[in-house]
Amino acid sequence: MRLIIAEKPSVAQAIAGVIGGAKRSDGFIDCPQAKTRVTWCFGHLLEQAKPEDYVDGGKVLASHLPVIPTTWKLSPRDGGAGNQVKVIRDLLKDATEMVNAGDADREGQLLVDEVLLFLNWKGKTSRLWLSSLDDASVRKALSSIKDNAAMRPVYESALARQRADWLMGMNCSIALSRNLQACGMPGAWSIGRVQTPTLALLVDRQREIGHFKPRDFYQVVALLDGGIRAAWQTRDDLVDEDGRLLDKARADATSHQITGKAARVTRYTRKTGERSAPLPYTLGGLQKAASSRLGLSAKDTLAAAQELYEAKVTTYPRTDCPYLPIEMHGGAAGILKAIGGTDIAGIDPERKHAAWNTAKVEAHHGLIPTGQSPDAAGLSADAKRVFGLIRESYIRLFIPPEKFETREAIFDIDGLTFRAAARVVLDPGWTKLGGRDEDEGQEQGEAQGALPDLREGEARTCERGEVVAKRTTPPKPYTDGTLIAAMTGVHKLVTDPKLKARLKETSGLGTEATRASMIETLIAREYAERSKKEIHPTDRGAQLIDMLRKVAPEVADPGYTALQEDALADIAAGRAPLAAFMRAQVDATREFSRTLLDGRLTDQSIAMHACPACGGARCAKLTSKAGNAYHRCMDCQAAFGDAGGKPGKRFEDRPQGDGAQKTSSAAATGPKCPICKKPTFKNETKTGKAYYRCGGCRVAWWPERKDESKLGTKWEAMK
Repeated sequence: MRLIIAEKPSVAQAIAGVIGGAKRSDGFIDCPQAKTRVTWCFGHLLEQAKPEDYVDGGKVLASHLPVIPTTWKLSPRDGGAGNQVKVIRDLLKDATEMVNAGDADREGQLLVDEVLLFLNWKGKTSRLWLSSLDDASVRKALSSIKDNAAMRPVYESALARQRADWLMGMNCSIALSRNLQACGMPGAWSIGRVQTPTLALLVDRQREIGHFKPRDFYQVVALLDGGIRAAWQTRDDLVDEDGRLLDKARADATSHQITGKAARVTRYTRKTGERSAPLPYTLGGLQKAASSRLGLSAKDTLAAAQELYEAKVTTYPRTDCPYLPIEMHGGAAGILKAIGGTDIAGIDPERKHAAWNTAKVEAHHGLIPTGQSPDAAGLSADAKRVFGLIRESYIRLFIPPEKFETREAIFDIDGLTFRAAARVVLDPGWTKLGGRDEDEGQEQGEAQGALPDLREGEARTCERGEVVAKRTTPPKPYTDGTLIAAMTGVHKLVTDPKLKARLKETSGLGTEATRASMIETLIAREYAERSKKEIHPTDRGAQLIDMLRKVAPEVADPGYTALQEDALADIAAGRAPLAAFMRAQVDATREFSRTLLDGRLTDQSIAMHACPACGGARCAKLTSKAGNAYHRCMDCQAAFGDAGGKPGKRFEDRPQGDGAQKTSSAAATGPKCPICKKPTFKNETKTGKAYYRCGGCRVAWWPERKDESKLGTKWEAMK
C-alpha cells in the first residue's frame, strides 16, 4: 500500500484523479486498483511549542531568556489539524511506502516531513515534485517519483528557517516587551527575523520623503535648424554629485552664448537593435505587475495565482525562477491555441525565446499557463485578471523582438559639447500586445523624436538656446509591488560597502512564498498601514525601529537578514550544514535578547524595587489609567499595590473589577487572547451580560453571537 500525502485537499484530489478509481473516504481518497491512498495536510498541521512550554513553572521569566530548546517540541494546531494527524497516523499503519507530495518548495518539503517525524515513520519515503496540477503534468510527475532522502537539504533549509524565526521572534519579542513594560509602556511588542527589517524599509522610505528638500536644477538645450534638440553635456566641475546644473545664471549665460552660433557635427552614429520580450513571471514579478497595472495587493495576487494553480490553469505560483525547461517547448502550440494566442499576427509556436533554458531552471520554472481553459474553471474576478497578465506574458515569448534604431549626434557649439539622440521603433514586435510592465522600460534618456541623417563635419545653426527648469522629486512611498521588489533585491539598498559585497544580486528578505504574508503581518500588528495602493509605517512601527537601532541595529538591518536568507539557500543546495547555521542563530539570539532586555530603549526612567514574589530586582512602579500607583514585576509579571512607594499587597492573578460588578474567582479558562495568546477570564457586566477579558493585555471582548465560547467584537482597552 502506497500512501501519498499532499499539502492540501485540492492537490490530493488532482493526484487521485490521475491515478484513477478514486473513492472519497474520511480524511483521504482511496485508489484501490493502484493500491494507493491519497491524504492531505492543511498547510502546516503542526506548530512549534511556545516558550513557556520549555521552562519550569510554565511562565517565562527574564532569567529564562533566551529560551533555547534542546529538543524541539511540535504539537497539532488548533482546529481540525489534530484529527487529520490521526488520519495520517492510521493510514501509515497499512503503508509500505510513503510519498511526500507537499508543494514544490522548502515549506512543502518541511510540512509533510515533520508530520512523518512526529508520527515516527521509519519506512520507505519518496518525493512527488509537482510544478503543475493539470493531468499531463501530474502523470509525468508520478512516473518520475524520487527518493525523499535526496530532498534532505531542502528539508533542513526549511527547518533552519522555522527554528531561526522562532528563536529570534519569540525571545526578542519577550525581551523587548518586558523592557518597555518596565519603562511604563504596556502591551506586547513583536519582532520578527524578516518582519522587522521589512518594517525598517518602510520607515526609511518615509523619512527619505519627509526629509526631502526639493532643489531646482537646469538643462540648457540648443534648438538647431531641422527641428533638432541637443542637450548641453555640462562639465563635471559645474554639476552636483548627481550630474545636475544648479547655477541658473550659468545656464542663462550659456543659452545666450550659443544662440545664433554654428553647430558642427563632431560625431554621428546610427545603430539598429532589438529587444526580446521579458522572461515569464516569477511570483514577485507577477505581484509587482499586478500592483502597478491592476491595483492588487501582494496578498490578493498570491491568492489569485494559487486559485489558478489549483484550478489547473497555470503552473506552480511560488516560483523565483523565470526560466522554462526546453522539454516543455513541445507543448507550446497546444497552450497557445487553448489561450487564444494563435490568431495574433506574427506569433510563431516554434520560436525559442531565451527563456527556454533548462540549465537555468532551478527547483521551479517560470509561471505560465498549462493549456487548460480558464473559462470552465469558475474563477474569481481577481483570478481572471491575474490570468490575463500570465497569458500575455506567455504569448509575448512567441512574437518577434521589438526592432528599433538609435541615432546619436555630438555637436560643438562655440566650444561647448551638445548631444542629440533619438530612438525610432522599426517593428513593434511583441510590444504591440500592450501592457508593458514597469520594469521592462527602455533605454533611459533616449528621445522618441526623429533625428535626421547627418555626417561628421556638417554644420547646422543654433537658432536659439533654451533653459529648461526642473525640480527634484522625492522618492515615492512603497506599494505592494515596489515593496516586494525592494525585499527581493535588498543588495540595492545596502550602503555598507563590505556588506554589499557579501550580498548576492538575488539576496532578499523572505521568500517568494512569504513576502506577501509578511506585509499583511505588519499591517495586522499595526506597525504599517495601507492607504489606497501605498503602504506607510505607523508611528508605532517607526518607534519600534528607532528603539531597536539604539541597542540592536542588526535586528532591523535588511542586509543582515538577507545574509541569513543566502545561508538558508546554501543549506538547501547542500553547500552548508544545518548545524553551523543554527549555532550562529543561537549565539545571535543570546546576544540580542539580553541586549533588548537590559538596553536603554527610551529616555524614560522608572523606579525599580525587589519583587516580593520572585526576588528579582525589576519590580517597576507604574501608574494605572485611573491615576493610581501600583507595581509590576517585569520578570514574573506579579502585580502589587503601592505601600509607601514600594510593592505592597499582591493583586490576584485575575481582572479586578474595572467596571464589572461581578468577577469570576475561577482561573482563566476562556478563549485565548489573540494578542498575547493567554486564556481570557469570563466576567459579567453590571447588567449581568457576559464578556471576556485578558488579564495581561487588559483588553475585553463580547462573546461571539453564534458561539459564546469564542471571542466576538473587541472592546476598547479597559481603564
